[in-house]
Amino acid sequence: MGITIFGAVITIISIYAFFKNEKLLLYMMVFLSTFTAAALFNIELTTTPIQTFEFTGALWLLREFINFIKTKPKFDKEKIISKIKENKLAMVFMAFIVAIFLGEIYLAVSGLSVDYIDFLGEPQKIKFSMGNLTQPVIISFVFVIMIVLSYKLKTKEEVKELLKVFCYSTIFAIIWGLLQFVTFYFKIPYPAFLFNNNAYAAQCYDQIGNNIKRISSIALEPSTFAINLIGFIPFVLGTFLILGGKLKENIKNKKYIITFVLLVMATICAILTTSSTTYVGILVTYGLFGLYILFGFIKKGKLDNRKSNFMKMLIVTITSIVMTCGLWAVSLKIGYATGAIDYIVKEKPTEKPDGNKDKDKEEVNSIFDNIAKTVKQMTIDKLASGSGKDRLNGEGIGLSMIKHSPVFGLGFGSYRTFSMFTNIFVNTGVIGTLIYLTSLGIVIKAIWKYRKKDEPVSIMFLISIIGMTAGFWVGVPDLVLTYYWMIMVFGYKYATLEK
Repeated sequence: MGITIFGAVITIISIYAFFKNEKLLLYMMVFLSTFTAAALFNIELTTTPIQTFEFTGALWLLREFINFIKTKPKFDKEKIISKIKENKLAMVFMAFIVAIFLGEIYLAVSGLSVDYIDFLGEPQKIKFSMGNLTQPVIISFVFVIMIVLSYKLKTKEEVKELLKVFCYSTIFAIIWGLLQFVTFYFKIPYPAFLFNNNAYAAQCYDQIGNNIKRISSIALEPSTFAINLIGFIPFVLGTFLILGGKLKENIKNKKYIITFVLLVMATICAILTTSSTTYVGILVTYGLFGLYILFGFIKKGKLDNRKSNFMKMLIVTITSIVMTCGLWAVSLKIGYATGAIDYIVKEKPTEKPDGNKDKDKEEVNSIFDNIAKTVKQMTIDKLASGSGKDRLNGEGIGLSMIKHSPVFGLGFGSYRTFSMFTNIFVNTGVIGTLIYLTSLGIVIKAIWKYRKKDEPVSIMFLISIIGMTAGFWVGVPDLVLTYYWMIMVFGYKYATLEK
């Protein structure tokens, strides 16, 4: 078993917090939820990584359990049922855990065995295996944390504090992502051992296409970093829009400037991932905000000034795109100068009759060509690309196998699709899919209803959840990105708590 440097630091602080400051333990769990590429330690015998937020989450659950036992609770059936019923989101999460294990039980009991050819052309077989034990346990662990968290939160102020912790974590991820981008072109070795040290995951921090560096920051890959940014941007954008006043006054407002800079930095980072997931998420996020400030706002509310808000969004959008293109152009020039990248040959040099190549006619892609090709590949040409075809093929294979167990699914650990919705559908069947959609419906309904009391925060939560969901449904299948479920819990509790 090998412990990482980051893991050693987190272990020491977590143990201290367990005995001395349980609030710090909760804050650490939220903060570390974005560090999906980092491992606390790696168990070599079973090739299993223990991630930092899993460790702090487990300690927090244990601390809460001990605190509960110390209260010497009396078993009261009616009180327990009443407590469960008052928290609809927790009820749905409980039901989802049951649905997960129903799929595994059905796979084991039925003896189902399915042969198929995966998207790489390799023969595979679905049958009950060790993965059908470990995967449901890990996913259920995440939902147990969310259930306990949903009961732990008692006030709106607690929700706001935890939301701030998530935002601080994302700001760190943004800064680290920009450093990741810059160090590459200056040919400075990237310190992957710090936060990209999960030895048993496909770390994608070194990805590059058309000489354009893709960033993943402290996430496993650009698309998962994209989900983090999509969840964060609505809160910064919403805050930026409600900071009203004339331009001269805003320039002197420190909070206004900081919010603007953060929003532009987050949007630039999102574009730098060059992930189609990001572009869909940004389109949904900015698009929904645009539609709301034009048509959905509450009259005389904090988002009532449609003209000013639309201009603010336009300025942020143009600034972010121009600065990103400028950053790409300058970085490519630096990369060619430092030798971090080589010119990409556009056309092969012609050969002279004597057999020598005419170097004068050799053509290479320009900086503009590299940028344009990258953007095109990740947008309009995505489905036609090799990656796009693999995803479509993989999705089709998964959906074709649901016929073997449409009600309970094939069980997590059997087959992994390329999007969350299809992953849930294939592995938990109709039952699990309906439960998941119910959880979304409960949260969205509660937040929309609360909009009349607190419009800005409600809309921020709403667009954050919808934006992340869109990103997940487009290209991220994982259910263990805890900050997604945390934002759902935060939004639901903020909308339903009385105080």
